[in-house]
Amino acid sequence: MIEPTELVQLVGEYRGTLPPGQWVVQEKRDGWRAAWFRGIDGKPRLWTRGGMPFEGVRHIAARCLAMEEAAGEPLFIDGEFQVSGTLLATKAWCERAWKLGGCNGTFYAFDCLPYREWRAGGSDEPWLERQKRLHGLVDATASLPMETSWASGATGEPVPADYVQALPGEYVQSHAGVVRAAEEVWAAGGEGAVIKRVGSPYQRKRSNDWQKIKRGQRWVKMMETAHAA
Repeated sequence: MIEPTELVQLVGEYRGTLPPGQWVVQEKRDGWRAAWFRGIDGKPRLWTRGGMPFEGVRHIAARCLAMEEAAGEPLFIDGEFQVSGTLLATKAWCERAWKLGGCNGTFYAFDCLPYREWRAGGSDEPWLERQKRLHGLVDATASLPMETSWASGATGEPVPADYVQALPGEYVQSHAGVVRAAEEVWAAGGEGAVIKRVGSPYQRKRSNDWQKIKRGQRWVKMMETAHAA
């Protein structure tokens, strides 16, 4: 058996044509890729895609542990970590502000599978079924009490009430639908979007079952030029 070299599933690049099959689109939050799992020491933590632990995220850890309790087993939860809605604030917190103490940030979860399956390299369970699990666990733990210590040591502000969210998805049936969804994200100041094949597995490698849409791609430039004409 070949051991997977990646901690998370990586995305391909959307080329301007929606592939055959059923697809959904999700917003790509402008933060740091984050995943909840147990490290080599057996302790569960929130990690970067490069295997570095996040600091100052005790509130997110408490929620993920509650989700595991509701699931009845250890989990792997994939998502994006973001502070105050921007990449700049996220970098500031992760690189230095956490040292002032407290907690900060929101975990935007977009996938969930049993930890044992993640250890084995991924899951053949369809994306749609994994989404049902994720949204169900987030909803089941929504009433977890907030602790008074869950506040930023830098500003004293409490963490957001919805500090763990399951990202929604919207079905798209054409390239025009992909373009519309991406433009809505950009209009709101977001980074971009990711399309995902509804029946796709989770694999710890790069996969075109997930494809990102971001500014600067050739087809996007062509689209913007056409709009300006």
